[in-house]
Amino acid sequence: MEPLVSVVMPAYNGEKYIKEAIDSVLNQTYPNFELIIVEDKSTDHTLNIIQTYHDSRVKVYQNLQNKGISYSTNKAIDQSNGKYIALLDDDDIALKRRLEWQVAFLETHEEIDILGGRSALIDKDGKFIRYDKEPLYNSNYIKANLLFYNKKFANCTAMIRKSFIEKNNLRYQENCLGMQDFKFYIDSSKVGAMTSIDHLIHLKRIHEEEVTVLSQKMHAGERKKLHAEFQRESLIKSGFVLSEEHLQIINDIITEVPETTYSVHDAKQLYTVFKEIIRQAKDMNLDYLPELEYACKKILGERVIPRIPIFE
Repeated sequence: MEPLVSVVMPAYNGEKYIKEAIDSVLNQTYPNFELIIVEDKSTDHTLNIIQTYHDSRVKVYQNLQNKGISYSTNKAIDQSNGKYIALLDDDDIALKRRLEWQVAFLETHEEIDILGGRSALIDKDGKFIRYDKEPLYNSNYIKANLLFYNKKFANCTAMIRKSFIEKNNLRYQENCLGMQDFKFYIDSSKVGAMTSIDHLIHLKRIHEEEVTVLSQKMHAGERKKLHAEFQRESLIKSGFVLSEEHLQIINDIITEVPETTYSVHDAKQLYTVFKEIIRQAKDMNLDYLPELEYACKKILGERVIPRIPIFE
């Protein structure tokens, strides 16, 4: 029956949606899986709902105190038995063929360590909002973008080789204000390859109580600082040596959420920094140089220049 898939679900105050999330896993067309839920000391009826399931595939672990999503995710991975780890939040839905499609791909593409897929957004009532942005497929282009930000890779579409996690001692970092995914994929991109399948496999629920939404509202300033810290770390780990001025330009312009407007001066400054990054990439003979050049052009051409007021 190999390979086994371990679906990892951290759960906290998810009473409104967790039944749909669990059912979406149990109804998968791919049969050989376990669902590992780590219940993070909820204050609502989440645990009671989980305990209504009497299915040998569902394995539940409880934290003695609230520890956060990163701790719970790491704990679930540590308890897993699978060849592959599939991630799912307690308010999202995995479409029926998700595991089937992702296992089939990874079984025939040994060079890929982390696999995502297409996602759609739904509201609190499960009604369709829109398709999420098309994911990226070129692993070198994903690596290039992760020098600056996490573009178009939804964490809860990910299926990861457990051997890759163990070999590289990868963990979801705690105290990341909801940006643990960005940090995890930065670390992963330095040692492995990521891509996505062109199948809709996941429904992401958008609502006011969602962890990321709450964090962006409550910790905007802290998140901006942490995002900047991760950017700097990513560039340094990849061998780039930039001045404090250049690093600050990147931090100020390539923020987690794009600014409403940019100036011509902003565009010129970022262009200068990108020229230096490309120069260093050529000196280092980076294997993803073409994708890095393209990523820099896309950031300028799609993220910055269109937001410059026409009459500036």
